[in-house]
Amino acid sequence: MSPLNGNEKVEQVAEELKKEANELGREIRQRAEDVKKETVKQLNNAAHTIRKEVRDAKVDKEAVEKADILAKNLEKTAHYLNTHSVDQMGDQATRVVTKNPMRAVAIALIIGFLLGLMLRGDNK
Repeated sequence: MSPLNGNEKVEQVAEELKKEANELGREIRQRAEDVKKETVKQLNNAAHTIRKEVRDAKVDKEAVEKADILAKNLEKTAHYLNTHSVDQMGDQATRVVTKNPMRAVAIALIIGFLLGLMLRGDNK
């Protein structure tokens, strides 16, 4: 067996890196799917809890209707997550950002600002 020349070594390293990257990609997608499944479960549980709590609280009809709308939206979100793969959602997000880049940036900034306020946690 002859020793590898420079090009063969580069090709071998590149192939190994490609395999490792593919494996890492599979692991990340699997973890994302696991998180997605847990999120679906939590959203459905939250919808159920909202309905139960509002009915147990004996509040007015308007509050029950608003709670039901909120619960339905949580269930719709859970259904969307449950019926789409992480790759499909990524493709959809890419299309939305490509179609409306300024809106996407504005939404990202608002979400980042709100998350920053929530994570700050100093009650200001």
